[in-house]
Amino acid sequence: MAVEVVYWKGGIGDKIESKSFEVSTYEYRIAPLTQWKTLVADESVRLLKNQPVIVKIKDVEIPKDTIVSPLSIMRHAYGVVIDVISKDFLKRVEEEKKITHAVFLPIQDGKIEKGDLIGVLKVHFVKVGRLRGLIGISPSDIVLKEELTTVTITYRDDGNIFRDRLRTRVFGYIRSHIAEWEPVIADEDVEVSKGELTTIRVKEIELQPYTVITPLYIMRHPLGSLVDLIQLGPPKKVEEEKRINRAIFMPIQDGKIEKGDLIGVINVYYVATHDFKAKFRKRIAKVKAKIAELRNGKIERKEVEIPPFIYRRKPAARWEMVIADEDIEVKKGKIVRIRIKPIKLEKNTILYPLYIMRNAYGTVLDLIQSGKVSKVEEEKEIVNAIFIPVFDGTIKRGQLLGVFNVYSVEVKPYEVLSKWLEEWSKQIREAITS
Repeated sequence: MAVEVVYWKGGIGDKIESKSFEVSTYEYRIAPLTQWKTLVADESVRLLKNQPVIVKIKDVEIPKDTIVSPLSIMRHAYGVVIDVISKDFLKRVEEEKKITHAVFLPIQDGKIEKGDLIGVLKVHFVKVGRLRGLIGISPSDIVLKEELTTVTITYRDDGNIFRDRLRTRVFGYIRSHIAEWEPVIADEDVEVSKGELTTIRVKEIELQPYTVITPLYIMRHPLGSLVDLIQLGPPKKVEEEKRINRAIFMPIQDGKIEKGDLIGVINVYYVATHDFKAKFRKRIAKVKAKIAELRNGKIERKEVEIPPFIYRRKPAARWEMVIADEDIEVKKGKIVRIRIKPIKLEKNTILYPLYIMRNAYGTVLDLIQSGKVSKVEEEKEIVNAIFIPVFDGTIKRGQLLGVFNVYSVEVKPYEVLSKWLEEWSKQIREAITS
């Protein structure tokens, strides 16, 4: 399959060039170890709500054979990092990279100061190849580095913005591949407007210690997409319990979010750090929510009970290209829905973006399937991308917009969780004491 990659010939925002490549579906195997990397602003930048800005950061060296993703839950009081930019735009996963800039989406007017922590990257170690040839990753292939860094932490509480300077240790964690789904449910009525980032109060979500989250991609509400969650008060470590009652929502059309609407779902993954202590709660109650669907131009809602489900992600995965299937003008900061070449997903698969911006004009925020939203356990076809431009330009049919990781999962009732976690905890304890 041929795809056209659009990139800057020189520095960011310089002359646009394109190159065509023949691509095929590649698989990879992901290791259970994850490295953290801090994204620290290397300049001061004025912010305007809803206007994405490219922020120069202190260089982040990414080793070969790795992919990156953000550590979710907003890390800066004024907004969220939605992508990062490598100095060498066309480098492959198998090559070393240097990340020099981040794409930051402000939720209000303000300012990033030089030295601010604006986000944290997760660096995942992978082995790329045809699936039949992937037999695993040797521990000797992976080098985790402990880093000490001094940053300014920003956070919000009681309507105020706070800034604290601190020195912190950055290392990483052991990932379990075991996760549960947590519905994100609006706890208020909110009028939303296309392209206007909105903070929505949600029913409180309790995240127990030793968990990290990622959004469950494929838009879950017809009015828009869940971008991230907000933790009020000082940021907490992965090892600590967290309570979340705010969400960042990006509308793709005008309308009204109603109290009780399901606005998104998050994946809650269990992890272990250097001082890991297994402590797991049990949640077996069903959650009531309103599922909103767009029919004949009108939103219809149906109240359902969502039972708790868990899943175990397979260590092997693949990449799917998100390729434009129409020509469309884009303007900086003006969110747009772009028709893409259909992506067919088999049963029991979930998606996650391959970060490091893949199109010079902007980044893919989410994907939209044809028809009503399906369960993870069902087949589906993706037909549109939600795209946030960071420059004015023209997207043309056949151009690469982004790449998504496709993971196969084993879905089970919640009752299996304790068994899976006990097996995993035992493996961790044996590894630590050996």
